[in-house]
Amino acid sequence: MLAYTYLEKGKFELIEKPKPILLHERDAIVKVTLASICSSDLHIKHGSVPRAVPSITVGHEMVGIVEQVGNKVTHVKPGDRVTVNVETFCGECFFCQNGYVNNCTDDNGGWALGCRIDGGQAEYVRVPFADQGLNKIPDGVSDRQALFVGDVLATGYWATRISEIKEEDTVLIIGAGPTGICALLCVMLQKPKRIIMCEKDESLPSFYP
Repeated sequence: MLAYTYLEKGKFELIEKPKPILLHERDAIVKVTLASICSSDLHIKHGSVPRAVPSITVGHEMVGIVEQVGNKVTHVKPGDRVTVNVETFCGECFFCQNGYVNNCTDDNGGWALGCRIDGGQAEYVRVPFADQGLNKIPDGVSDRQALFVGDVLATGYWATRISEIKEEDTVLIIGAGPTGICALLCVMLQKPKRIIMCEKDESLPSFYP
């Protein structure tokens, strides 16, 4: 299969790789139907993510169709359309039990997809802990509509949750791109007194080369 792969600092390449296989009874294999590029992928390209492993298929924002599941996967089955969570997590360690899944202590936990293990800018992806990280897409929702769920919307929701917003607060959101807009929608649910969005004005000269 074709996979967009991190080779070394500054170099990505579309190369042929074997189709992934189940490595654990909690894994699922997902046929990727739509994927997107995150700024974190660009950080890898620029050498700003030391834990990123050369030769890894990048990508952690994707949706697809479950093709195969391990014998301990119970929440999804082959044929299900799913979103894939950016974080893979065991659901059992201290951090998972307390809601901090990005700090999952398992070797395949946290930001693993597209960083330490092969990600989703490919035809297929292996997703560890499938019951934790795959969510079924309702029939009335398109792949394009669901694509933001696993990372962009989740980031906005998480930022809102840990901010402990109260109704008398003023909330500043820096950046009005896709993640900023998702953060705005989640912040609005908390009904703060004031919300300010900050974004650069493209009509003004830049101070940076």
